Amino acid sequence: MPDVLEGYAVKHWMDSFTKDENFFIAQVETVKPKTFTATEPVRYEGSRIPRCQVIAACRSKEAAIALRDKFFAIGEEAGEAIEKEMHRRIEKFAERKRAAGEKKIRKLFPSFFAEPKGAAA
Repeated sequence: MPDVLEGYAVKHWMDSFTKDENFFIAQVETVKPKTFTATEPVRYEGSRIPRCQVIAACRSKEAAIALRDKFFAIGEEAGEAIEKEMHRRIEKFAERKRAAGEKKIRKLFPSFFAEPKGAAA
């Protein structure tokens, strides 16, 4: 479980999952040594769910939602900061490469990029 939890330290900008998809909050009906059954959410009603999937137990649904949101926000914050820094660092390089590519294209197709006759300023 520690490795799984640490995997959420950064939410990559291409990750499409939401906190609701990855972390469900269950109202537990019965607890057994290796499994538990939940009454909520309905899609898990009556299903035996492995206890190893439990991250935390809370006294109320609101407390569980707050914990889930706080946990998920850590990775989102780190991911956004990484993406912002990545774009800042690559910006000048990308501009140079884009300009070099445009120059090569203009050289390859000069007829499309030639100044019209009589348009000299």
